[in-house]
Amino acid sequence: MSKVGSRVIILGAGPAGLTAAYLLSKEGIPVEVLEASPVYVGGISRTVRYKGFHFDIGGHRFFSKSKEVEDLWTEILGSDLLNRPRSSRIFYGGKFFSYPLKAFDALNKLGIIESARCVLSYLWARVHPQPDPKSFEDWVSNRFGKRLFRIFFKTYTENVWGMSCKEISADWAAQRIQGLSLASAIKNALLPQRTPKDRSGVVKTLIDTFRYPRRGPGMMWERCADEVRRMGGLVWLGKTVSGCRYHAGQQWEVTVVGPDGASEVFRGEHVISSIPMRELARLLEPRLPEEALAAARSLRYRDFLTAGLILKDHNLFPDNWIYIHDPRVQVGRIQNYKSWSPEMVPDPAFCCYGLEYFCFEGDGLWTMSDPDLIELAKSE
Repeated sequence: MSKVGSRVIILGAGPAGLTAAYLLSKEGIPVEVLEASPVYVGGISRTVRYKGFHFDIGGHRFFSKSKEVEDLWTEILGSDLLNRPRSSRIFYGGKFFSYPLKAFDALNKLGIIESARCVLSYLWARVHPQPDPKSFEDWVSNRFGKRLFRIFFKTYTENVWGMSCKEISADWAAQRIQGLSLASAIKNALLPQRTPKDRSGVVKTLIDTFRYPRRGPGMMWERCADEVRRMGGLVWLGKTVSGCRYHAGQQWEVTVVGPDGASEVFRGEHVISSIPMRELARLLEPRLPEEALAAARSLRYRDFLTAGLILKDHNLFPDNWIYIHDPRVQVGRIQNYKSWSPEMVPDPAFCCYGLEYFCFEGDGLWTMSDPDLIELAKSE
């Protein structure tokens, strides 16, 4: 990419878009970032503020196997990145189970009979594994046995993604929980852990510390946007992309609509997009082939809602988050923001929780009014 006269238009000011803008700006390449939100950068990795309280939309651990990525975060945020202890549990059958699963903790709380069934199921899976596993269910069952799969993986995974574990690819499972098995969980519980020289060998699910911005993930991307501006780049908020046209051999024209409904055109030699592929395909000109457009329209996105509750602190639980495996409630996970960072809560007499509800846009939860959603969260 030539530095002279090359302007890059970046669609979306989430982590991907802002990282691209930051690295290009360091190379002296002019950038303009277009973000639909009139208020926030960071996309889903933003921090929402309310009366001095800070809410992390989704819960974001800052940990990477890539030293290059970790160094980039340090470069941007420096001492504002805290080292935090990782603590999470599963609520199942009225009991709290450590997560990552600790074999003896899990088997003890399941009881003698259920534990025996789980061990036998695991041994059966080791002797008779599913050859060439195709689905999430196959992949996890091979590593934990079908019984532990049904107890600790099936319900939560299907709640999160809104589809059967038989429909989720084994490749996706391998990427999400790579290296995790009952054997690795037992080894992790019994043997002292050493920091490996090569981070690529770390099982991310088993880490016991992570880094976290003092005031939530949005702090990282707000600082990143500020650095882009300092280096001469432009970060525009409230700019919704409505068209993206390429003139062969010349440049791109990106049309946006502002908060007032007025249209505006941005021009550049290159475009980097971090907006949803379904939306991008629809906006591109010259128009994509109908087969590509149909494929884009068929993409589905899973949504979720976070209901934030501010309460007096009774030290109910110290975890960063708790996974809920309980059919009596709709909540899927509960974040405890004070455990992510004490600075998320301005008054130590209070705590704030984020109750996460997984849904599809337009379904019953999505269309519920805010007061009703808050009442549901309070009751659950």
